Amino acid sequence: MRDRSRVRSGLAAVAALCAVVTTQGQALAEPADGSGGPRGYETRGTRIRGAGDATGAPALASGRTYTDSVGPGEKRYYAVSLDAKSAAYVSAVAAPRPGSDVTSFRDGLRITLQNPGGGTCDTASPRFESNGVAYPLADHVARQTDAGSLASCRTAGRYLVTVERQAGAQDPTRWPLELRLMVEPPAKGGSTGATPEGSWRTDPPRPPSGSPRHHEGGRRFGDAPTVSTGVWGDEFRPGETHFYRVPVDWGQQLSAVAELPADGKDKSSQPLDKAVSLRAYTPALGLAKRGTVGVGKGTATGTQVSTAPVAYGNRRAKADYSVRAMSVAGGYFLAVTLSPTEVAPQVKGTVPVTLRVRVAGAASGGPDYQGDALKQGFGLTDADKEAARQSALSAGDDTMSVPADDGSTSTLRLVGWTGLGAGTVLLAGLGTWTLTARRRTAAGEPDEGPRGGTGEAAPDASLGASGAGEPSTGQQRRYGPPSGW
Repeated sequence: MRDRSRVRSGLAAVAALCAVVTTQGQALAEPADGSGGPRGYETRGTRIRGAGDATGAPALASGRTYTDSVGPGEKRYYAVSLDAKSAAYVSAVAAPRPGSDVTSFRDGLRITLQNPGGGTCDTASPRFESNGVAYPLADHVARQTDAGSLASCRTAGRYLVTVERQAGAQDPTRWPLELRLMVEPPAKGGSTGATPEGSWRTDPPRPPSGSPRHHEGGRRFGDAPTVSTGVWGDEFRPGETHFYRVPVDWGQQLSAVAELPADGKDKSSQPLDKAVSLRAYTPALGLAKRGTVGVGKGTATGTQVSTAPVAYGNRRAKADYSVRAMSVAGGYFLAVTLSPTEVAPQVKGTVPVTLRVRVAGAASGGPDYQGDALKQGFGLTDADKEAARQSALSAGDDTMSVPADDGSTSTLRLVGWTGLGAGTVLLAGLGTWTLTARRRTAAGEPDEGPRGGTGEAAPDASLGASGAGEPSTGQQRRYGPPSGW
């Protein structure tokens, strides 16, 4: 009787999964939590209120994350105290609500860093790439102390940071802000390191091949999971942006491709060419590179980004900002955005996105810092290096063949998206399991169910041991940004 009950339970599971197949069109239209909408950026940190003028500007402390908000046409002032030797980076992340009616020429930020005398040291103006596609805008302003930098910005004192939102914005709502100051210790001997990589441009490293391993991206920079060389799969609701952290050492360059599956009817990717965007950010959240759209060749479409190799001397490169940005080692970030249905009507429901990442080049020595750069968020921890090493070992061209599977949802949604015969495939697999279960029953073996064991996906060995769970989200993450995030 007990064995028959196991078989009946298994058959009930078969029926339940068959029901999923018959209603998968509805499942695609509604996310698992039933909310129906894309999840936005979650700002976290110490609450602060920027002043309306320089006099009352509140101070930002190094290594802490602050939150504020900014409205259309508003300018917020903050203060940072800097010494005369260290490099400093002040980042701002503005988080409009997904689906906001934004335009590339009316909605944006302007971040400015001013020296104690009121002179401008640096500016950044992040803007949207496409009308109607709202995503977190992020960039930083920097103060360098090398011989080639402005002499008036190498002095110690109280510097001002302003975050200004353009007047006449299409989106009238206030945007949440995240602000952060990161201070890089000076290098011993002054400006040291490799010569600026002015001639590094070659064909981007070939992205890894194979099927993706499931890895859910973060909802903000601060909870981005660590990935390295490999093929990673995630699921997006139209309008969402997901974040991933990639350890990149001195001498290495980052290359990535974010792609959607081709349309199942004609295997054409052309209607989806602009549905996914990709951006790379430095450890200090400077915009390092925007992705280039349309690298797919018939079977998939994607957006590719490829950076210069990391070298301390890149900060002195004059011709190309994307080279200057690659001047610190550490955890770089990839931000992937899936366009909302209003912009890409072909994108509906929960959509699988594949992220192919390659960190190319052998790690080399960097500058000898006078202070603890790692504590300030620059450089790689031993855990970062081990995660990267394990990923590289397991990510040969055809070795990343473990399919994404955090349950049945990823596989079912992918099958539904590409238009394959999901019912036939699933029923064939379930029929095989049912026959196996009956044989085990006859032989007196325990019945483990369709997935075996406890039903949990096997851990990703390429990433090493899991880290502690994120207290605020309850999610497990392996390695992440500095603890101050």
